[in-house]
Amino acid sequence: MLNRAIKRFWDDHRGYVIALTLIAMPMLLGFSLIVIDVGRSANLHSDLQNAVDAMALAGARELDGRDDAISRAEAAIEKLANTAAFGQGGEGMSLGSYITVSYDSGDAAASTVTVQFLKGIPGDGTFAGDDDDPITAAMVTTDPSEAGYAWVTAKDQALQTIFPVPVGLDRDTINVSADAVAAYRVSACDVTPIFICNPYEPAGNSSAAVSEQAAELLHTKFGAGDLYGLQIELHSTSSSNPGPGNFGFLRTPLGSGASVLAEALATGNPGTCYTKDNLDTETGAKAGPVEAGVNTRFGLYSGSFKSARNDGRYRPASNVRSAQDQTGGASKICGDYDPVMIGSAVGDVTKAVPLGYGATMTTMGGGKISTGNNWNYGTYWNVAQGGTAPSVTAVLSNSSSYPGGGASTPSQPSTYDVYRYELNNPSLISHASANGEKGTPGTGGQCYTGPELSNYTADEYGDRREIFSAIVNCGYEASQGHLNGHKATQAVAFARMFLTKPAIKAGSERYLSLEMIDITGKGGRGTLDEFLREEAELVR
Repeated sequence: MLNRAIKRFWDDHRGYVIALTLIAMPMLLGFSLIVIDVGRSANLHSDLQNAVDAMALAGARELDGRDDAISRAEAAIEKLANTAAFGQGGEGMSLGSYITVSYDSGDAAASTVTVQFLKGIPGDGTFAGDDDDPITAAMVTTDPSEAGYAWVTAKDQALQTIFPVPVGLDRDTINVSADAVAAYRVSACDVTPIFICNPYEPAGNSSAAVSEQAAELLHTKFGAGDLYGLQIELHSTSSSNPGPGNFGFLRTPLGSGASVLAEALATGNPGTCYTKDNLDTETGAKAGPVEAGVNTRFGLYSGSFKSARNDGRYRPASNVRSAQDQTGGASKICGDYDPVMIGSAVGDVTKAVPLGYGATMTTMGGGKISTGNNWNYGTYWNVAQGGTAPSVTAVLSNSSSYPGGGASTPSQPSTYDVYRYELNNPSLISHASANGEKGTPGTGGQCYTGPELSNYTADEYGDRREIFSAIVNCGYEASQGHLNGHKATQAVAFARMFLTKPAIKAGSERYLSLEMIDITGKGGRGTLDEFLREEAELVR
């Protein structure tokens, strides 16, 4: 009887599920809490990551190499505040806690993040390695001219767990953090498809360290005012190894060949934006068509541009005084550049002289550069306008391209500032030199016959005697095989240049006569900002 009762009890499975459920419930509850904690930590990490991503991007956007780049970057990061849920606090099951992710450059303790600036990261060409390698102290910089990356790291945030087992019975928090690195990227739009060689790079340089020093010297000298009023003659070359004193061409996506390049030089529209770290050069001899394209900016229509004189895209600048010979009628005056000359010097004080006249030049590789702001301002003014030249103060109070970093104001104005002074005084543009040349472009015949120049305001369309080019350490880039076309050539800066004369034929070459008005990056005046497309990109 007893055995039968025991067997009945043993074989009776009623309530079995309830028993198993009661046994398994603590385990199921634990796993549920673990899943909740994992989700909460993922949410917190996601919030922190979004916050540091936004901060790094905002900071990197300001790292343009100018002297105040880091202070501007810190100010941009300080303006951002993000909410991160489930951070410090939240007792037990109180899941509604949150923190504000913010940065205060003057109070590290109060900041939720740390911010550092980098001159390079592993594998970017500055430092060896790859993306998996850690960032080291050697990569951190406080120099605004070196900073190219913003590195933002969220401080560890203690997430209070609901279930303590995953982190040990004696702890009930998980530390959650995130970091982001963003890089500054810049490209220039509506840039004349020209690159010029850095005049401060030693000829034949193949050293990356020397290349970096040459770039620094360019920025330092410009910021100090040492390039103010300096006259530069740059010769074209079909060589893939140009150097100081040379200029070359950038490829356009509009097509290949000299005529396409000349079109882009004439209009200032290359059909693309050029990225500072990835320029594509155009090789080959293209001097003739290029000369014709550039010179439309002075109202000179030759070669394939003879029929372009009625098109506003090829309009001349409002002031084209360049010592052009005035004999032979409109077809001669507005055809090839045929300056009055004495020997090999452009200009004749008894007839007409161009801006930049009389500068003492020295050899610079394939070209020339003046020894200082020593062009003959007084002679130019007497020949072009008559009388005594205006004072430096008078000219610079109208327009000043002087960077202001020098020890004192310049001894005389640059050609560009004199040009701007003439533009703001119409009677000066219409005044004739001894040979009859005026600043006002000729009209009729072979001269410009398109829409009125007054339709084209400087603010909307820019000045046709200004070109915008890349500056390249040609020696180093050539040593790396980057100037052969279709290669990632790097620019050390973009420059705003003033054409003091039309392009001049010199044997089989052409040369451009220029004055540097501004550059991007350290020491620059910021006037190229309207042509730049500055972006930040997350790289880590």
